Amino acid sequence: MPPVLIVNLILIGVFLVYIIGPAAVGFYTTFSRFRCESFDTKDITGTVFEKYKALYVELIPKIKAMPHERVIVKSEEGFDLVADFFDNGSEDTVIFVHGFSSNKYSNFAKQLDDLKDRVNFLLVEQRAHNDSGGKWVTFGIKEQYDLVRWCDWAAKKKSGNIYIYGVSMGAATAGFASDKLDPERVKGIIMESGFKSPVTMLYDSSVGKYTVVKILTPFMALFARIFIGIDMRQRVSDGLSKTKIPVLFIHGTKDVKVPIAHSCYNSKVCASDNRRLFIEGGQHAVTYIYGGDKTANAVRSFIDNGFDDGA
Repeated sequence: MPPVLIVNLILIGVFLVYIIGPAAVGFYTTFSRFRCESFDTKDITGTVFEKYKALYVELIPKIKAMPHERVIVKSEEGFDLVADFFDNGSEDTVIFVHGFSSNKYSNFAKQLDDLKDRVNFLLVEQRAHNDSGGKWVTFGIKEQYDLVRWCDWAAKKKSGNIYIYGVSMGAATAGFASDKLDPERVKGIIMESGFKSPVTMLYDSSVGKYTVVKILTPFMALFARIFIGIDMRQRVSDGLSKTKIPVLFIHGTKDVKVPIAHSCYNSKVCASDNRRLFIEGGQHAVTYIYGGDKTANAVRSFIDNGFDDGA
């Protein structure tokens, strides 16, 4: 066998073993469906959520015990999407959209407790998470159309205003969908810890700072295009740059999973009236809790008055 051929075969083998193999594993573990316990029972040791464990243990069981109904709508592909609707005696409804590998209670325990006497809740399970159907997570690219269906459901259920509160991937879902929602009914979107695009999120996350992950990310994106039919380079700004719905961007300055520059960019390109609430020291997906009264008051004001108070 010629030496050149041997060298080429060795290089191909190295490529398959050290690049394609790990990228395939990374793709499957990142994009395939999740079943996630809520943070009151899940082991969250070593995560940014750990310090708030007592809060989750206190609040989540109380929220689960509140009267609510199970709601199911169909995705565009025909599988079930599941949510819990809490009728709190209001005509206004907030649709809460959780983040990647989470569930409908974990990301919003404090928000739900703060708003329970103010608005109704529709807590959705994103596709490929928990009780909702679907095989693949798409980081907001296909989930945006699920959110449109949830807004249609909420509009028929109650006559008042609709607001959307998304965290991390849920914020991306809301941003992607923002130009497809009816501004006559959807009066505001809150995006906490949102990212610019799925691929930049993978690059810029704390894990993505390691060179090997940066090398694997394009191959994972290629697998996503082949097997799921999505382009991970799609930007949330595709929706935000055309939306008419006001947006409140919330982000922590110590977010290493999705750096604050992502929300800066999204705010800059957003076509509608928008504000930034950046919390010094806040971390990924816990900025609302960390911000205390500052974030709670801003969210309440936004739901009550939009930006009419000059915030």
